[in-house]
Amino acid sequence: MTLHDESRDSSEVMRPMPPLLTTRAKIFIGTWNVRTMWETGKTSQIAAEMKRYNLTVLGISETHWTQTGQKTLATGEVLLYSGHEEENAPHTQGVALMLSKKARNALVGWEPHGPRIIKASFKTMKKGITMNIIQCYAPTNDGNDEDKDQFYDRLQSIIAKCPGKDLTILMGDLNAKVGMDNTGYEDIMGRKGLGERNQNGERFTNLCAFNKMVIGGTIFPHKRIHKVTWVSPDHTTENQIDHICINRKFRSTEDVRNRRGADIASDHHLVVAKMKLKLKKQWITGVTALQRFNTASLRDADKLKEFKITLNNRFRVLQDLLKEEETTMEDNWKRIKEALTSTCQEALGRKKHHYKEWISTETLNKIQQRRNKEAEINNSRTRAEKIKAQTEYTQANKPVKKSIRADKRKYIEGLATTAEKAAREGSMKQLYDTTKKLAGKYSKSERPVRNKEGKPITEIQEQRDRWAEHFEELLNRPAPPNPPDIEAEPTDLPIDVKPPTMEEIKITTRQIKSEKAAAPDNIRAEALKSDIDITAKMLHVLFKRIWEEEQVPANWKEHHLINIPNKGDLSKCENYRGITLLSVPGKVSNRVLLNRMKHSVDAQLQDQQAGFCKDRSCTDQIATLRITVEQSMEWNSSLYINFIDYEKAFDSVDRRSLWKLLRHYGIPEKLVNIIQNSYDGLQCKIVHGGQLTNAFSVRTGVRQGCLLSPILFLQVVDRIMKTSTSEKEHGIQWTSRMQLDDLDFADDLAHLTHTHQQMQMKTTDVAAISALIGLNTHKGKSKILKFNTESIDLIELDGETLEEVDTFTFLGSIINEQGESDADIRARISKARAAFLQLKNIWDSKQLSTNLKVRLFNSNVKTVLLYGAGPWRTTANIIRRVKVFINNCLRRILNVRWPETISNSLLWKRTNQLPAEEEIRKRRWKWIGHMTLRKSSDCITRQALTWNPVGKRKRGRPKNMLRRELEADIKRMNSNWRQLERIAQDRVEWRILVSGLCSSERGCRRK
Repeated sequence: MTLHDESRDSSEVMRPMPPLLTTRAKIFIGTWNVRTMWETGKTSQIAAEMKRYNLTVLGISETHWTQTGQKTLATGEVLLYSGHEEENAPHTQGVALMLSKKARNALVGWEPHGPRIIKASFKTMKKGITMNIIQCYAPTNDGNDEDKDQFYDRLQSIIAKCPGKDLTILMGDLNAKVGMDNTGYEDIMGRKGLGERNQNGERFTNLCAFNKMVIGGTIFPHKRIHKVTWVSPDHTTENQIDHICINRKFRSTEDVRNRRGADIASDHHLVVAKMKLKLKKQWITGVTALQRFNTASLRDADKLKEFKITLNNRFRVLQDLLKEEETTMEDNWKRIKEALTSTCQEALGRKKHHYKEWISTETLNKIQQRRNKEAEINNSRTRAEKIKAQTEYTQANKPVKKSIRADKRKYIEGLATTAEKAAREGSMKQLYDTTKKLAGKYSKSERPVRNKEGKPITEIQEQRDRWAEHFEELLNRPAPPNPPDIEAEPTDLPIDVKPPTMEEIKITTRQIKSEKAAAPDNIRAEALKSDIDITAKMLHVLFKRIWEEEQVPANWKEHHLINIPNKGDLSKCENYRGITLLSVPGKVSNRVLLNRMKHSVDAQLQDQQAGFCKDRSCTDQIATLRITVEQSMEWNSSLYINFIDYEKAFDSVDRRSLWKLLRHYGIPEKLVNIIQNSYDGLQCKIVHGGQLTNAFSVRTGVRQGCLLSPILFLQVVDRIMKTSTSEKEHGIQWTSRMQLDDLDFADDLAHLTHTHQQMQMKTTDVAAISALIGLNTHKGKSKILKFNTESIDLIELDGETLEEVDTFTFLGSIINEQGESDADIRARISKARAAFLQLKNIWDSKQLSTNLKVRLFNSNVKTVLLYGAGPWRTTANIIRRVKVFINNCLRRILNVRWPETISNSLLWKRTNQLPAEEEIRKRRWKWIGHMTLRKSSDCITRQALTWNPVGKRKRGRPKNMLRRELEADIKRMNSNWRQLERIAQDRVEWRILVSGLCSSERGCRRK
């Protein structure tokens, strides 16, 4: 950086220093206060201006975005942003860094520091030198001194942490006038600034002097118009308050000036620094995640035909090689994999993402017209001309905003048209994918994670290492010291152990879900389904070898793991769950095993378990628990419920015990050996930021996303429950011959007892037996809910007290100590309202038909509202609240607004809806018929409909309960439970009965 001074006075000339980073490459770095990005189309306009000025990095002030994250824009730029983190925070302040592809590739790491500061680091061509860019937005000169102190203290601490050998750039809207007088600051500024230094300027120059950072805007000689960075709305005041600074020891800046032609309807000018610097691509130790094949093109008939022909030709060449006796199973797999992937590469090619800009050419022309008006303002010579040009600019900005909003509406209407077409053609996946776009349901943006000590990790490579560290610990739990001695069943279950037949492979291949991410082998289900016959022939040879050798290909044991955000602080790895991407041919093999085992294994499980079981649902368990609570309250019978939660249940199962359990339940040894081999030597890599971490071994738990995992895990839970309750009477008396100890849905367990002593003993026993198999009870999340007891004794586990609560959410439904449904219904209405508001674009669309809107309402909103409604105890107040919500939604869909009116009956008729009371009753009786009365008499949910505890009713009028509502409905039908059980066996007759019940209720209401 050379100082071009008009005078040779020593007080004005900076001491010469040779440039540290010598290179011919030039990059442009800018900073801009855009006033807001919380406006439709603003981000796209900023990205366009960034490209127009060929900026490598653009710092942005006043984004007005909340939260912190990283987003990849549709145009390819990466946006790092930092704003207010608080819930319901105001859309004020906010800073961001927009990175070009070059900067994105050189990115080493980044740090958010609240709504005023953000920092990013980039690798340069100079070995050992990193470029740190700090973008900030300082308080105004009139701001609170305490806020200024806090801002500059934080900024100083950030700069101080940057290594002295690195190139550090500080830029942004500092709201600081440094002026032209550099007396005392000759080392960090020249005399080419603008105006007079203000209070913020003093703070800023002192900061720069302390850190030896040169203020670029004061060094290079330019016209006044090229120094101004802010202009007041009336054009009477012009200041230089946006700055770009660089370490004094680096001489790589060649120029700093504003770019008045950049236009975003802001009162600040874009400030650009031209630098002699070259960024280096940040190569990492991991490898890039796979680029997927374009299997979507198989929907085209010609492309599908071409693919089938190519695959058939390769199979003919491969056929004889697969049947050679000296070939191993691994050899067969490698040849099959090569045939499939090479066919995909040749016929389909790689998947490319095409971005379709939603801003129209007409709008872009209007933006150019507005830009021309900006140029007129800049070229005006008198104040009167500026005022006139500013008025014209304001007028030109209005049609830009209007046109952008129109373009956005047109884009949304285009999506709506696509959704309507998908609905007509029955393409439900495309319909709901488009619905997500309409609703704006995008994945949460990436953000830096923290290490174990809670300190943010800024470097991307270290973040990947942290993810690998987290999941390696999570998926390799400590082995139980004394695993149980589980004996094998002497007689195997009647499960076929012969190699899969061709027909069996065809059936299971069709059962595999399409449009799912591929595993490391890069083979997708669409490729296998494109020609089922050829696929079956290839896999038949492979599966035969697998069954003979009792081993699976090593490639099937190499997994990629995707981290999916849950609730809570997303800077903590603990608030993410992992989904494993498994080989699709391996899924076909697992589906064969599952189809063969499931029926026999399900018959071995307790009836209390409803998770992943055929003809069982969450509603069964919710209803059984609600009825149990209601009847206990009715008969004044004591009841204790312990909602047990395991720590990372699926990931903690001890595999040594698991393989013994499979034999204990009668799974044939050959199938157990195949399953066990698929877990031996399991390797996993984490996908983060499009890159893969180093591989690590996975030694505990069952795979998340594997078809066999549910049935394997259910046997573990079943063993725990049977062992802890088989010889003890710790449950509630259910029938004369049976006690009900628990209600389970996979690992969601609700233990039931009558007394504190029983619950204490059961809790201790279950925890001890669970620990033997690797499952540890989460003491912080396990809760106690009790009814009709005056005992104040607490339940303890390993010296810790389990919390007693008034309410608990079991399988998504709220159970409280009053045994009522009101709290659950309030929660359902709140969730349904949120779901309805998310689909605002759909309800406002003029392209979507009313019929489709109602269908989407029924599937996306009504299902949320009426989840678990079957066992609700409905009162007039509850019915009114549900009806009001549904009617308000339907009126919004039909665009009926005050003072327009429409009767409820006409509203329901036009939208083909039942009244709320009938809808709940219809769902209730459909559930009772389908899921309860058609089952055997030993079904717990069926028994619950007539169960009474031991006890005595309280005095006074009994409360309305589900059972009384059912009895009233049965009376309307002129029937009884025995007759209903007979009718329920005929589905058609049952539907007629339920429809008649609703019709008769409607008729009674009219009378």
